[in-house]
Amino acid sequence: MRTLLLDNTYFPVKVINWQKAMILWLTGRAEVVDVYSEIDIRAPSESFKLPKILRLFGRHRSGQQVKLTRFNLFHRDHFTCQYCLRVFHLKELTVDHIIPISRGGQSTWENLVTACSKCNGKKGSMLPAEAKMYPKSKPRIPGWSPQLCLRLKESDPPEWVEWFGKAVA
Repeated sequence: MRTLLLDNTYFPVKVINWQKAMILWLTGRAEVVDVYSEIDIRAPSESFKLPKILRLFGRHRSGQQVKLTRFNLFHRDHFTCQYCLRVFHLKELTVDHIIPISRGGQSTWENLVTACSKCNGKKGSMLPAEAKMYPKSKPRIPGWSPQLCLRLKESDPPEWVEWFGKAVA
């Protein structure tokens, strides 16, 4: 079982395993916001409900950055081809290097955009000026967000989604 960890302002910061959750709670570094009512953790002399959501007492400054993955890139670009501006399904999208690798381009947030197969094929290994194809918006490193960094699993409690919504500015 997993536990959603919030900072002292109730902002989601991490998903942790149940052992780490129990340590944070029993050592007084966090308080329980919600529990799994059906799961008990038994000790020789006591029984505890497993925390579903914990809130840290101290401010948590996450050094996490959004990992550069295909999904996160597509999410950053709103599943929209940055050349024809059409929205596509995940399976219909490709990753385009604005400055192609063959021209010295790197696989970085600032050099990658979402493109449909047709536009990516049309641009090929040309520079934007040569192809007369420019991305809709300047690519950037996305800010940290629970939606991009804390992947929920189907087995995770549905209540966690509410906390993710509260974290969106």
